[in-house]
Amino acid sequence: MMEFILSHVEKGVMTLTLNRPERLNSFNDEMHAQLAECLKQVERDDTIRCLLLTGAGRGFCAGQDLNDRNVDPQAPHRI
Repeated sequence: MMEFILSHVEKGVMTLTLNRPERLNSFNDEMHAQLAECLKQVERDDTIRCLLLTGAGRGFCAGQDLNDRNVDPQAPHRI
């Protein structure tokens, strides 16, 4: 499985890096699932006091990947 969300915790700060630079970090279904798991970890860990969200490559995030086969562009997504 590809890691679309990289995470690192240091001194109470969790850094999450969106890791699909070839697609300008646009979200697909697996990326949504991985981000949700990271956020659950933050919720469970009282030592994490700050969350930093960044993107790999030249762009932070282009939004939802509309080329993802499982995406209905008319449906709202919830993280």
